[in-house]
Amino acid sequence: MVSVDYMAHQEQYSPSELLDYAELAADAGFDLVWTSDHFHPWFHTDAEAGFAWSWMGAAGERVDVPLGTCVTPATGHYHPGVVAQAFATLQEMNDERVILGLSTGEAMNETPLGFDWPEYPERRDRLEESLEIITRLWDEDEFVDYDGDRFRLNDARLYTKPETRPEIHVAANGPSTARLAARYADGFITVIKDEEFTDRLHPAVRRYAEEAGNDPDAIETTLLVIASYADDYEDAYEATRPWWATTQNVFDRAMANPRDIEREGEKATREQVESKFLIADSPEEVAAKIEGWSEMGFDRVALANTSPDPERFFEVMGDEVVPSL
Repeated sequence: MVSVDYMAHQEQYSPSELLDYAELAADAGFDLVWTSDHFHPWFHTDAEAGFAWSWMGAAGERVDVPLGTCVTPATGHYHPGVVAQAFATLQEMNDERVILGLSTGEAMNETPLGFDWPEYPERRDRLEESLEIITRLWDEDEFVDYDGDRFRLNDARLYTKPETRPEIHVAANGPSTARLAARYADGFITVIKDEEFTDRLHPAVRRYAEEAGNDPDAIETTLLVIASYADDYEDAYEATRPWWATTQNVFDRAMANPRDIEREGEKATREQVESKFLIADSPEEVAAKIEGWSEMGFDRVALANTSPDPERFFEVMGDEVVPSL
């Protein structure tokens, strides 16, 4: 059975509101709460930008479901040793139910803090080195040295570790990063769906897992979807407006200023918006979409609630959608 997760976007609501929504999601039967990890948001108007790691510490006291980042950037402003320490601490405090989601990052996390925004090959190398460092610090009890092209460790050791290390999930929208997910991770997260997923991405993950000697069936697949629900379809459609820039390939462009990113969103067509997001005015339509993605091969569907009435969305999910899946 497909798992339905909640994506708590730090960009759209204050951290305090997101704690309330995480509770509503858990009460409605959502299986896991993810949260975004960015310095700048994906839009400017009425935006927020809470710090994911602080929020997860508070969320662990409010909900009993697993928690994860979707996704932490493995680029400049987070040294992987610090990431390893932070998530080992979160795991120790939260009954070993923490997931570290990693990605090659976005310019919005680096440029505002004075870091360069490198080309994809370097970002991919940084992600691989981060995976190697984090894994070694979690798994090894001795002092660790690491001399990479991007990161280094000199006699580094984690003194606080959980009994079971956190799961690692890697965000992958193409086969190259998918290879890292297949080699190092317990799962992968993507926004890619339909034929591009079934014909290209998912087979690549499975092939790379087999080449690495890993069980491809053991790698969880998570689809991240912006979701909006309302009794009136047009209201639900309009509520997706803050996220329209994500239909314009802003993930791969060196855009860091939320005002510029928001302007890109105004170029979105209705067809792009409706094909990218889950927009619905009936519980049956929401359930049908989730079932369809499950049939594509997704183990989890993480819904980011951008509904005009967020509380109503959780009510409908708990009363009618989740029980029907």
